[in-house]
Amino acid sequence: MKRYFDDDAFEVFLKDFDFLFKIIKDERGELDIKIRPKNSFNLYYKGQSLAKIVLRKNQPYKIEINTKFLNYGNHEYIFEKEKRFPANPSGKTKSRVSFNITASNLHPFFQKKHLKRICRNIDKAGSNGEVMFEQMLITDNLNREDIFIIDQQITETSLKRKRMDLLALKQVSNNKYHFLLIEVKLGNNKELREDVGVQLNQYLKHINANFRDWKQCYEKNYQQIRETGIFEKPDYEKIEIVNKTIGKVVVCGYSGVGKKYLKDLGKIYPEINVKQFKFNL
Repeated sequence: MKRYFDDDAFEVFLKDFDFLFKIIKDERGELDIKIRPKNSFNLYYKGQSLAKIVLRKNQPYKIEINTKFLNYGNHEYIFEKEKRFPANPSGKTKSRVSFNITASNLHPFFQKKHLKRICRNIDKAGSNGEVMFEQMLITDNLNREDIFIIDQQITETSLKRKRMDLLALKQVSNNKYHFLLIEVKLGNNKELREDVGVQLNQYLKHINANFRDWKQCYEKNYQQIRETGIFEKPDYEKIEIVNKTIGKVVVCGYSGVGKKYLKDLGKIYPEINVKQFKFNL
């Protein structure tokens, strides 16, 4: 469990991506950074991974972007006239484009003009309702001291490709926080009947069994993200994560169907905390 940078890589990350942190802060949650294993991070736009960036010692950065977000292979290809950024298709289905970008070319590569075009293509591609709802939760809860969404779309090898939706830190007192694991579902998702309860309990069991690693990981993760200046609150230099992990299911829309599904869920898992949103006129 390591979602933070090695110390030497982190110093380089702070220096080379300073321009990007300022862009992200101005976007107020539409763009975001999440640190990943092996000195890498994902740049997200509206809950979609816009790019995966890997830091490599004494080598150019490896950057991977979905081909459709770049219009790769057609006349609207974003980097068509940019000789500095030769691309290589990667992956079994060539669904991603890989770039080797030097530190001096990071700013030209991620300049606002290019980011806006990539973001427009992501908007055109669309995303499922639950990803959009996750993003709403993130943006509507920015810069709060009492709760802080620290990670999203979390996978681990031992969880066999399953993905936790959102991981938050909920304040206990001052700089002490506990984990709040949030599963996001639309009201018409049949998983609300029972599957979400199985998933949530499995995730909570995994975190509790590995709490020391998760605690160390996200205390360090918080400290590094704080130094980017992307968020204003919490503003503690360091936090302490205490051993108390809570799960929550957040449900949005389709309130009639959702109410029935949640009734079934409550019979099987009465201990699960559920929050349901409705779009009332």
